[in-house]
Amino acid sequence: MNKETAKQILSKSISNLQERRGDLTVGDIEAEVINNACLYILKNQKEKTQGSKTIEEMFLGALDATKDFVPFAQAFTEAAMELFPRHYTEKEAIPATFGIQQNIAWEGMWDHLRNYFQKNHGIQIDNVETTPTTFYSTSHKRYENNSLTSESEVERTINLSFIDNNKEIIVSIEPSLSPKKGYLISQEDKELKYKGYDADYLFSIRLDDFDEVETFILEMPNRNLKIVYFE
Repeated sequence: MNKETAKQILSKSISNLQERRGDLTVGDIEAEVINNACLYILKNQKEKTQGSKTIEEMFLGALDATKDFVPFAQAFTEAAMELFPRHYTEKEAIPATFGIQQNIAWEGMWDHLRNYFQKNHGIQIDNVETTPTTFYSTSHKRYENNSLTSESEVERTINLSFIDNNKEIIVSIEPSLSPKKGYLISQEDKELKYKGYDADYLFSIRLDDFDEVETFILEMPNRNLKIVYFE
């Protein structure tokens, strides 16, 4: 990987995004840099560990791949500075380099990338079937210790990505919750319940007669907190 390769990847990806979306923001470019860098790094890591016959070989392959993290991240950020000198500078590049390294360490990053590239580019990065859905909430109720404590008429965008025929889910709430992954623990009639891999979270989804999201519920049992989101 060198800067020229990163420029080719970024240029192609951002051109595709612009064709699909129209005008792009600096935030769009920042997301493209981070997500394309992470995808390249994770693919490189998989290639270096694929075919390992022993745990030792797998460990050595993974260790070897980690040496490339920083150079690859820098290649993408430097490429972005050359492609978009007026909009992408060291101000964006420095935190992005650290952000890429942090995201690589996140166990849910591959799931996030699968959703990102499918939703924004129409590209499948693997063979896992996903169904992204966006639920636009206009109000929510907050319960603490099973008692209603507040009602808010505010808009929230809830991004849901159902994985492998609803067996898993990725949830994010803009602007209040970063992506969380959960697995299905029950499904009755039109209600699906998921337990987060981060055990602090539970998610419940109620569907209407057309299998569209009608209500979304976020629970944090450790805080005796429940938030119910409505259309």
